[in-house]
Amino acid sequence: MRWVDFFEGAPDTPPWALWLGHRDEEGESGVRVGTLPRKRYEQTMCPGGGDPVAEVAHSGALGLVNLTLPDTSVPRPDGLIVALVEHAERQAKRYREWPLVWWDIDGAWVRARVWHFAGAWTGFTEALADTYVVAIGVGVESRGLSLARVTDLTAYGTDLRAPLSLIELGRHKSTQPKAWIPPPTRGAFHPDQLALTPKAD
Repeated sequence: MRWVDFFEGAPDTPPWALWLGHRDEEGESGVRVGTLPRKRYEQTMCPGGGDPVAEVAHSGALGLVNLTLPDTSVPRPDGLIVALVEHAERQAKRYREWPLVWWDIDGAWVRARVWHFAGAWTGFTEALADTYVVAIGVGVESRGLSLARVTDLTAYGTDLRAPLSLIELGRHKSTQPKAWIPPPTRGAFHPDQLALTPKAD
């Protein structure tokens, strides 16, 4: 199963960031892949000379926190969601400490940094000249990930010749019950998450 998961951009213009979803048809494992343009992250996201790579890591870390939340029927302990977001922000700033792995992109092996949390992982590579590539994986290995550049989104149910719409995207995904990646634990919080539960005063 493949689908356009999310995009960022101005109305009636080509998206500047695109997230594609991939899920095993027979199971619940999957990978969400985002392409983030270097120019925007270096010039727009960090106009004062900040660290664009930290912003890229932050995008992946927040995506991982969201993707690993259990079903909405599971009660959220007070303060836990805020604590998870803050944890992701701290980890993103420490991206240089994330372990290195190798990914295959268009037949070339490149280095990527990965962070494992709550039974899943996120990672990114700086190897491409024009784009940062971010991935979030559930039920798949972070090492040896194989990716290829996509120029035709027909297989993802989208025509890039027409403007993308978040409303249409949501409608399209709603007709595909498997167009999402389930969290590693759906009926309860993962121990990694519960370890961040704020303690009562």
